[in-house]
Amino acid sequence: MRLEQLKYIIEVAHCGSITVAADKLHVSQPNISHAISSLEQELGAVIFNRTRAGSELTEIGASIIEHAEEIMNQVDALKNTARNHGSLIEGIMTIGAISGICTSFLPRTLSVFKSKYPNVELVIQEGHSGEIEEGVIQGKLDLGLVGIPGDYEFKHLHAHQFMVGKILACVGAGSPLAAKDKVSFHDIVKHPVIASSDHMRKELRKYGTPKEVFLSNWSEASKHVIAEGMATCFYLDVSLKNDPYVKTGQIIPIPVKEDPEVKLYWLHSRKKLSVAGEAFIREFLIQVNQFNRWKSI
Repeated sequence: MRLEQLKYIIEVAHCGSITVAADKLHVSQPNISHAISSLEQELGAVIFNRTRAGSELTEIGASIIEHAEEIMNQVDALKNTARNHGSLIEGIMTIGAISGICTSFLPRTLSVFKSKYPNVELVIQEGHSGEIEEGVIQGKLDLGLVGIPGDYEFKHLHAHQFMVGKILACVGAGSPLAAKDKVSFHDIVKHPVIASSDHMRKELRKYGTPKEVFLSNWSEASKHVIAEGMATCFYLDVSLKNDPYVKTGQIIPIPVKEDPEVKLYWLHSRKKLSVAGEAFIREFLIQVNQFNRWKSI
């Protein structure tokens, strides 16, 4: 009995057809037929009844498939145990992330990941979503963590949405907007702003001409300006949970009436994700789930 025989009979049982199973497994139909016949002879039992409509499980065949699936699950678990042993995973992994993720989920993820997988060298590059997407496409980045407003199609990558973030207007404690429970883009555009992205500039221009007083790609520099009450800027809610300016009351996050959202994705190339990549994403999504639990309290 060979593991590939078990794999074949499971796929035929799921597909109900040797032809379809052979196509899915990229194996010739005669090979699968021979493997099934050999297994039936070895077990002394008929697993499938062959009909014009396809391959139907016999009563004993259904029981055999159930045990075969249990065996294959155990094999997968065994492989994962060996593969995910921290000391065996090594190499360099380069990850691109937007600012809002760099200051929220990423720090704790990096800390936990490094303690479990000390032989993996992590390189983090902060950037905008467009340049991160391009970096993954070109193979310069192994993983991308991006935020996209509205609908978007990633044509050359695997993209997995893991969350929807809210965009909040952040003002200094002395700002005339600080006392409001909610602000509209119409309110915001009347005051000086720091437009943190092209998308937000376009949104604001629907309501007037923004008075941009500060241009910076460095979010921490922008926060100094906001705290002084000089301008309004926009940040993802996820990035503000542990922000020291928010905790000390120097910056006030305010919901926006138009309720702008950003869909958050993790990206990788169409090639199979590396073992280190799979391990990193597992730890990352644990941090995301913890944040969601905190948010719901």
